[in-house]
Amino acid sequence: MYLFNPKEEEKEKSEKKPKEEAPIDEEGNKEILELEENEKNEKKSKKSKEKKDVKPLPEDVKEQMVYYIEYNDIQLNKKVLIDKLNEISKLTKDTKYEYDSAFKNEVNIKLEAVKTLINEMKQKETVVKQNLEEPFIVQRINNDIDTKVLHLENLSREHKLHKVDKETFEKLREKYKQEKLDLETQREDLTVGMKLWIQDLKLEKAELSSERKLNKGQFHAKEISEEQYQGNDKGFDLRLKKIDTKIKTLEELTK
Repeated sequence: MYLFNPKEEEKEKSEKKPKEEAPIDEEGNKEILELEENEKNEKKSKKSKEKKDVKPLPEDVKEQMVYYIEYNDIQLNKKVLIDKLNEISKLTKDTKYEYDSAFKNEVNIKLEAVKTLINEMKQKETVVKQNLEEPFIVQRINNDIDTKVLHLENLSREHKLHKVDKETFEKLREKYKQEKLDLETQREDLTVGMKLWIQDLKLEKAELSSERKLNKGQFHAKEISEEQYQGNDKGFDLRLKKIDTKIKTLEELTK
């Protein structure tokens, strides 16, 4: 027969009772914060090291990238100017253009100014296009890699048909494989450097977008007039379009 023992029950309760975790003291909190800070610093250091490990882009490649960006920027400027020309041309249909000589003179001056700028853009476009090396180096490397792959495929097929002996096959296979690897390494070095440039441009775009929002906020707060706001906003819009053109150009060139 089991006899109830109050002391045993009290002992069991004390054994089952979970242990309370010791509270973290101020020193413990300090250690945790230090660990978190160290982790952040390690991540920053790693990113900084990765950036340092990136090979600088050759000067001739950077020069070509600038030409490609400039060429596409000219296309954007031409579009803006043509839109402006069309906008001013509408004023020639205004009745004032027929009888108001001052208004007519003002419109004609604006038309000539925009036409002059368009012609300047076209001349600049011709000069830049003459300096462009097409296709861009990354595309040329891609073409060379495709050629090496084709060589390897042809070599393998001809070897299977016993048209190429084993020793020649192995020598040529190693040669083509190494050349392909060298080209892939060269392409990787170039595209990594170009992608860093793209990242910098995206950061610049984000900062500019923030400034544009600030301009809008200043207008609604009545700090600046509607005319100032509209003028600033058009400026921001064009600058953002130019950055987008640069990003798009570089992204296309990395493919």
